[in-house]
Amino acid sequence: MVAIDKNKPICVTGASGYIASWIVKYLLDDGFLVHATVRDSSKESSVAHLLKAANGAKGTLKLFDADLIQEGSFTKAIEGCELVIHTASPFVIKGFTDPYEALIRPAVEGTDNVLKSCNAVESVRRVVLTSSVASIYGDAVEILKAPGGVFTEQLWNNTSSESHQPYSYSKVMAERRAWEICKNQSRWDLVTINPSLVMGPSLTTQTQSTSIDVMRDLG
Repeated sequence: MVAIDKNKPICVTGASGYIASWIVKYLLDDGFLVHATVRDSSKESSVAHLLKAANGAKGTLKLFDADLIQEGSFTKAIEGCELVIHTASPFVIKGFTDPYEALIRPAVEGTDNVLKSCNAVESVRRVVLTSSVASIYGDAVEILKAPGGVFTEQLWNNTSSESHQPYSYSKVMAERRAWEICKNQSRWDLVTINPSLVMGPSLTTQTQSTSIDVMRDLG
């Protein structure tokens, strides 16, 4: 893997989200210049927690507007960055009528658009994609095909679809697309993270996230 220049800005997509906002906070606390993408930086309720995290931090926050399904909208935020942390992707499992528009399209097209911008920006050296354990397996029956009955990042979810577990399908299709794009170039490398359910305190109550919904339900 290439060495990343820590003096260069780091781009975090979907920065107002549950996981991404903590990534932004940690980077700011460590003194980095963070290029954070949000859908609407003028919407105070969506970015207030990011501005709070930047207040008094050693690092510096710059907000950029970007839309997952708008090609080229991430390019400005990525300019000058060697490291891009792509976390922007919808995490909802209920309350929608069209799984393609609600989950699959923004996840896959968003990944495609972000990585196309990475290809367009010469400074990029590494992309870290927040994927999911849902990319590795969908239904538990898949463990029968896992070597030794153990799931690893070498495996793919083969049971989810647009009509069955559409969120899981959105994650596996987005990660597959990311690896496809990565293999067709040689300037930047790709790291994927495949967490299961992430729980813990939220920096904001404004994020639409199943992780936060689960914690509210437990309360």
